[in-house]
Amino acid sequence: MISLLFAVALAQATQDDAVLQKADRIFEEAKALYESARDKSSVPGFVEAEFKLEEARIKYLVLQEIGQGDKPQIAADRLRALIQLGKLIRDSKVAITGAFVDKAPPAKKPESPPDPTAPPPPPPAPPVDVSKRAPVPDPAKQKEAEKAVRDLFKDQYALKGIAERRGFVRKLLEQASQNASDPVAQWVLYREARDVAVQCADVRAALESVELTARVFDVEPLAMKVQTLAASDKAARVPADFLELARAQDALVDDLVRVDQYDAAVRTASAAQANARKSNDPAFAAKMAVRSKDVGEAKTLFDGLKRTLEALARNSDDPAGNAEMGKYLCYAKGNWELGLRFMVKGSDAALKALAEKEMAALGKSTADQLAAADGWYELGEKEKSTLRRIQILRHAAELYEAASMDATGLNRARIDKRLESIDQVLNPGGGGSVDLSTLKPIRTSFEVGQLETFVEGKPSKVVVGGKPCKSYLFAHGPSSLTYELPAGSRRFVATGVKADPTEPKSAGSWKYQVFVDGKLLLETRPLSESKTGEVEISVRLPAGAKEITLTVDILGNRDYDWAVWANARVLK
Repeated sequence: MISLLFAVALAQATQDDAVLQKADRIFEEAKALYESARDKSSVPGFVEAEFKLEEARIKYLVLQEIGQGDKPQIAADRLRALIQLGKLIRDSKVAITGAFVDKAPPAKKPESPPDPTAPPPPPPAPPVDVSKRAPVPDPAKQKEAEKAVRDLFKDQYALKGIAERRGFVRKLLEQASQNASDPVAQWVLYREARDVAVQCADVRAALESVELTARVFDVEPLAMKVQTLAASDKAARVPADFLELARAQDALVDDLVRVDQYDAAVRTASAAQANARKSNDPAFAAKMAVRSKDVGEAKTLFDGLKRTLEALARNSDDPAGNAEMGKYLCYAKGNWELGLRFMVKGSDAALKALAEKEMAALGKSTADQLAAADGWYELGEKEKSTLRRIQILRHAAELYEAASMDATGLNRARIDKRLESIDQVLNPGGGGSVDLSTLKPIRTSFEVGQLETFVEGKPSKVVVGGKPCKSYLFAHGPSSLTYELPAGSRRFVATGVKADPTEPKSAGSWKYQVFVDGKLLLETRPLSESKTGEVEISVRLPAGAKEITLTVDILGNRDYDWAVWANARVLK
């Protein structure tokens, strides 16, 4: 009997070793793909790196749960590094897709012939392991550094006012950035900045200090953020504090769900719901109640995924495991970029066909994009689970909006009808609208004239659908208008038209672009002064979006680029 148990244990240990070796190999491949994608500024490259990272993560999760000996601790260490690399990948994707313009690289200077007398160039620096960070400093050394910090900022520590304390936080963060060569001092300065920010309910600065700490030191940033926001709860006093805290917790839930830390996600979602109730924002409180329920359902789905993870940890090509993993990533986490890649390797023929259709439609015709969107829309309409239905229809909406950029006629009308239907599911009851012509932009940029809006009582020459338009934004192109988005904003709509149909015809032409938090979400077909025409603009706004930028691109000709955003408004 003893020999049998020993044999079983030995087999388990051998299996664990094999899984760990595969996970480490795939992790290294993900690092290499990230480096290559970063050098090439390639979004597809980052997606490929993220997919590899997910394959490695599955194996580490299983080892952490059921591994023998030292394997759980090794897996936990690897997962910390993996989370850091995952954040670098996501930040890199945002940096590319969120850029306003892709600037051309500077022209290269003619190369001089090599100088035979010049010394040889230094050898290339060894590659940096982006997943490794410095260890947390020794506690005794921390105490010495803390004494020095408190002596240096003795007067600031005595400050009592909220504004003064928040200013002190900025000083601590600035001092930390100047102490990169002294990791002990840097650790203490970041820690002190976080603690002071918590005490004065400066949620953004507290989270910033965690982010900066995690870039340098080997810590688990999500756990630190959970603790930081829980501590901030005690310092919140007024509704605005509770609203900012609840929004930060809502965003943190996304990060926790992304890496399957559901126990912390459920607690954080519950705290966000409680703080939303104290914020005097009934709409946001209602949203957080639904959010908390959805996170609970996602946790249940993950808890039932144990056998699937074990199967994939041992065989990445397991068809049933890939099908289940694809559904979980798409339906529970809303991660369609990765989920589709699992679905195409899966055993569910219907989902595999939909996933293949969508991946084949990328960059193809409007008809192909519409076919992919229709497939998910029809599946979502049949879904009984609220969480799954919302995730599927939200994804269908993204596909419809991508297809709408070039859609015309009946296709455009059908897309708008489908988007309206999805909006009713995602935002039952709605919450009114805000006319952007009544708001003051936070930033503007235009070469000619100034921003104009309709003034009540003044005759309007702007015509939409054959009728005078009494609400519009106008700035001669090229122009850019940035507005802070009201809380709860879910969609931006407008009609692009020329300013005055009676103006002489000319060769002027332009197109409209909509950026949200720096990311281009819509670009229209061109309009021209020489023709009468309109373009409908409709953009779904991501949850928690902060600002919207409306840009007119003049397409190279500066004559008569009288571009108007008619009936520009944000739906809530």
